[in-house]
Amino acid sequence: MQIARLENKLIVVSEPVGVAAYDFDPGLHFACTHPYRIEGEETCVLRIGPIADYAAEFEDKLGMGLRLVNSPQEHVRASELEAWYPLLGALTPRTEVFDSLPSAATIEAAFAWPVFMKGSRQTSKHDPELSVICSRAHYELAAQRYRDDPILHWQKPVIREFVALEPVRGQVAGKVRPSVEYRSFWWHGHCVGWGRYWNQVAPYACADEHAGRALAAQAAALVAVPFLVVDVAKTADGRWIVIECNDAQESGYTGIAPQLLWRALLARIVA
Repeated sequence: MQIARLENKLIVVSEPVGVAAYDFDPGLHFACTHPYRIEGEETCVLRIGPIADYAAEFEDKLGMGLRLVNSPQEHVRASELEAWYPLLGALTPRTEVFDSLPSAATIEAAFAWPVFMKGSRQTSKHDPELSVICSRAHYELAAQRYRDDPILHWQKPVIREFVALEPVRGQVAGKVRPSVEYRSFWWHGHCVGWGRYWNQVAPYACADEHAGRALAAQAAALVAVPFLVVDVAKTADGRWIVIECNDAQESGYTGIAPQLLWRALLARIVA
């Protein structure tokens, strides 16, 4: 695990996880020092991939004199759908979170097929067979796979209203169809990163991208977490919606150049 103070402004605690869209060595792009002892208490960002026990990590780093930028309560608000969804209202598709997998009849009482299924924190790598559920029979099969899936089985199941998105050219093997979707990073309410979510396909753009960015800004203000990711997408009928929110410490850069993101973030910090 590397501890680096970037430009004498912010400490980043990181370790590589082997994912190109997530890993980034700030020491190759910024002037860094590597403190072995922290005097007093400093804010830090944790970049170690998915965090199994955030509260424990928060306390561990606090013992080193490092305060993670998001508190445990803010981490939950950013990461758990049942925490951020009530804050966004009509900005995001109608959703129900369940303690355990609901029956098909329960789903049919509240939604029409198809529905979008995911865990309370994430999908199973955008697997279409575990995401876009087209019928009762499909759900019965997907529910069994959900119970056995290493990513989903520990998460609360979520059923969302299915909203068709504006597609883009290209496909990614084993993933839902790519759409006009963007990821945004927010540092204390300021956008420090904006880019295509589906960076594996040909570049895409749309004339009203500014409207998507405005929606992301609205969502970031409502969730009000210091370091936050908001993903937005354009629907097939031309609207913009919030897809999800996350703790930016755990989020990949997707189509955002990380060095530009960190440069913009550091510019927001007064040394």
